[in-house]
Amino acid sequence: MTTPTPTGGPLRGVRVLDMSALGPGPFCSMLLADFGADVVAVERPEPPSFDPAKFFSRGKRSTVVDLRAPGGAEVIARLADRADVFLESFRPGTMERRGLGPDVLCARNPRLVYARLTGWGQDGPYRNRAGHDINYIGVSGALGVIGAAGTDEPVPPLATVGDIAGGSMVCALGIMMALFERAATGLGQVIDSAIVDGSALLNTPQLGALNAGIWAGRGAHLLSGAAPFYGVYRCSDNGWFAVGAIEPKFYAQLLAALDIDLPDGALLDDAHLDPAGWGALRERVAETFAAKPRSHWSNVFADIDGCGTPVLELEELAQDPHLKARGTIVTEDEQLSAAPAPRLSRTPGGLRPPADCRGADTGAVLAEAGFGAEEITRLAATGTVVLGREA
Repeated sequence: MTTPTPTGGPLRGVRVLDMSALGPGPFCSMLLADFGADVVAVERPEPPSFDPAKFFSRGKRSTVVDLRAPGGAEVIARLADRADVFLESFRPGTMERRGLGPDVLCARNPRLVYARLTGWGQDGPYRNRAGHDINYIGVSGALGVIGAAGTDEPVPPLATVGDIAGGSMVCALGIMMALFERAATGLGQVIDSAIVDGSALLNTPQLGALNAGIWAGRGAHLLSGAAPFYGVYRCSDNGWFAVGAIEPKFYAQLLAALDIDLPDGALLDDAHLDPAGWGALRERVAETFAAKPRSHWSNVFADIDGCGTPVLELEELAQDPHLKARGTIVTEDEQLSAAPAPRLSRTPGGLRPPADCRGADTGAVLAEAGFGAEEITRLAATGTVVLGREA
């Protein structure tokens, strides 16, 4: 059985009932668990063939409840009666049909923060459409601004921009704001956290550039790799090296490290920002990086302000001296994890193990909510809940 709460963390004592599935919801509740919240993940009796939620299960307790079984919805409602946060990610109307919508649960528990993390949001013409990260960032404009230099093809950035940044982290911020406000009013509220909204918010710099008339377009913007001093370069060992020397003083050190003479007037009035000279210089920079292995360039840039760093592969993260010194990547039983972030001085977050198996905590969680032993046994016998099923 999983330990209910850690010994510290700013969210200690906050109870979270997580009904979400797939990635954004479980990642959101993982952030809360990292900082001390008692997160109870409600899992389905049979997991999907691809279940990314298990990657985000650290620090959570596991219960298995069948919402479609007789009494399943009432089990969830009773668990929500003592929760601070209720997190779900179903299509609009699904929870209402189960009798678990915010009108019902918030009436039973007025202090409840009811978070709805979906792709399209609770209203609008797309609200009931199926979709995934790539669809949400496509419509939000976030995908449309990402592309490699020299091509007009949008480049999908995995699920980091939509699901995680525009979804999980924005929803976690909403939950924190609602809990903060509740401390003054004593009342919870409903959070409509749409990935399409959060992804559009991340486009604020690009929208600003567009409004100012300086947006160059996908693949042509300075920060998309079009500038020779802001991009990635292949080295002789097929490793990659990243440079981001935008400011004149960093740009000068970059070229000095590559033994490339500064063009006349390159640092006057930010002349190096003029795209007219980027093409030829990019070729020279690429040729120079290609002549030496990545380790050589890592050593060259280690002691200068040239804004150059290696592009690390996942397998290399634990060996990076900076990440190792800060404990950014944690290795346990040959498994890599990213440490909780950000770092709080008095009440830091911490890593806790996931539940031993699916449903490992079903009995304990139900008992805490006031279910008697006979009632729990009956619910298990009818398949409404599952007690301790191996993953």
